Amino acid sequence: MPSPIDLITASDLNQWLDITSNDLATEPVLGQLITQISRAILNILDRPSILPANYTEILNGSHGHSVLLRNWPVNSISSCSINGVTIPASPPFSTNGRPQMGYVLDMPDSSPPGRMQRLYLRHYSFAPGVQNISVSYNAGYQYSETLNVSGSSPGVSATEPYGAWRSDIGVVGPNGAAFQAVEGTPSSGQYNAASGVYNFYAGDFGETANVTITYGYIPSDLANCCMEWAAERYAYRSRIGQQSKSLGGQETVSFIVKEIPDYVARVLQPYRRIVTL
Repeated sequence: MPSPIDLITASDLNQWLDITSNDLATEPVLGQLITQISRAILNILDRPSILPANYTEILNGSHGHSVLLRNWPVNSISSCSINGVTIPASPPFSTNGRPQMGYVLDMPDSSPPGRMQRLYLRHYSFAPGVQNISVSYNAGYQYSETLNVSGSSPGVSATEPYGAWRSDIGVVGPNGAAFQAVEGTPSSGQYNAASGVYNFYAGDFGETANVTITYGYIPSDLANCCMEWAAERYAYRSRIGQQSKSLGGQETVSFIVKEIPDYVARVLQPYRRIVTL
């Protein structure tokens, strides 16, 4: 079974390596390799996941007005407390332009890799203390888009502008009501989603209607890094320990032997968690 941390699928790597589909013996090997490389990439990034997930951070207060959250992009804040006192979200500016009390979050970047975000306080401060601040939030790469569905064709596909669909987060209909996710054939008010394809109950739609889908995705450049690194390690099986090979004494082929391929290291750099002290 694929691991939740996998950045690509076995079929992706199968196609990349041009392995014939009837060579089933390679599937377990590719699956293990993908998980190993995906874990290595996440370790380099110092990030537990890049898909949307819930986090709770316990931080030390320093009497400042902001804290840097460890995971990004932040999709929502569910709670913030200081010394056990709940801090509300700051509402929009009032009509007289004065900022309202509460917390406010840095806006995320519109596309990956994004950046770490700060949580700011208005008319409060993060009181000095040890492990006296608690922030619960959801963070990870997700995308929302509005697609057109018709009763005659009640299925739509995610456009995946920044990377491959990986997890469904929810669907909202034209009236703002949420659809219910199911695994089987959907009935009224339901949908199923797999591999970026969303199917609905035809009777819920007339001629056409708009639905908004939200899903987690793997940024394309991270998936490409995983693909190339995994392909390199797969090829290494046939030349373990070799740095060069002579071809009939007429030509010598040299192999690049590095812990992390240069291309991978360059692409991963802006995704890394780096905290300045």
